[in-house]
Amino acid sequence: MTAIAWEIFKNSLKLVVELGFIITSVMIAVELMQEYKILHRLTGLASPITRMLKLPQAGNLPLLAGTFIGISYGAAVIIDSGRSGYLDADEIYLINLFLVICHSLVEDTIIWMALGAFIIPVQIARLIAALTICYAASCLISKQIVNGDGSF
Repeated sequence: MTAIAWEIFKNSLKLVVELGFIITSVMIAVELMQEYKILHRLTGLASPITRMLKLPQAGNLPLLAGTFIGISYGAAVIIDSGRSGYLDADEIYLINLFLVICHSLVEDTIIWMALGAFIIPVQIARLIAALTICYAASCLISKQIVNGDGSF
């Protein structure tokens, strides 16, 4: 019984150290990206997605940040974009909907792979689901705006 408990303790400690290393590395990467404005330079990558979802160019940075770095940092960028007037309520809704389904692709993948999971099919499915659902929502929102009466 003692050998089993020791093995559990040893493996749990190893996992905590691995996750700590991963999270610390991601936090350092985020700080470097902020310092050198890397995310601002990469916003063009999100343009095809934001065009498909009928979002303005200002939606690129929050979408990219939340998708690749995580929902916490993405939320901060979304709040900043909303307060600055770059995004309206419908656009913020669509970005949040996308990020609820498909956030932190890089961080989640690294963490799940550290746990031994083969996560790539799950991440691809999350991305496809987010694109499909958000496209449908953007069409409904556009229709609601065109109707002007709030009915679908």
